[in-house]
Amino acid sequence: MSSQTDFFSRFGDVWRTGKVDVLDELLPADVAYHMPPFEDMDRAGLKQLISGFHQAFPDFALTIHEETRDGGTTTARWSCSATFTGASPLLPLAPTGLATEATGAHIIHWYDDVPIEVWHFGDWLGWLQRCGVMPPLG
Repeated sequence: MSSQTDFFSRFGDVWRTGKVDVLDELLPADVAYHMPPFEDMDRAGLKQLISGFHQAFPDFALTIHEETRDGGTTTARWSCSATFTGASPLLPLAPTGLATEATGAHIIHWYDDVPIEVWHFGDWLGWLQRCGVMPPLG
């Protein structure tokens, strides 16, 4: 497993590259991965989500702006951008070619230097509206 000190860097690389096998080194199989409004996932479910996400957004870019550690909890605040250019089973329509961006944060709870629970918060509604998957509200 990855230590708290390099976790976000390596985890961000998984999202950037789509190389989900690295998650085997970062997360236990039974990790509780929460990403509202989606259903909770374990490591296998997260691999499937990231693979589909990277198919749809192959130019995904991520910047980690801030990381904090307090005992058994680490947090990261980030921003990301991409263009919806690839077909993916994750999204119900053909690629739009539209660029999108979002901000968010992760909270990770550790036990014996193992990440046992991850909370992933991001502007999914704005992300999907900007890339043309959902219409603007109002």
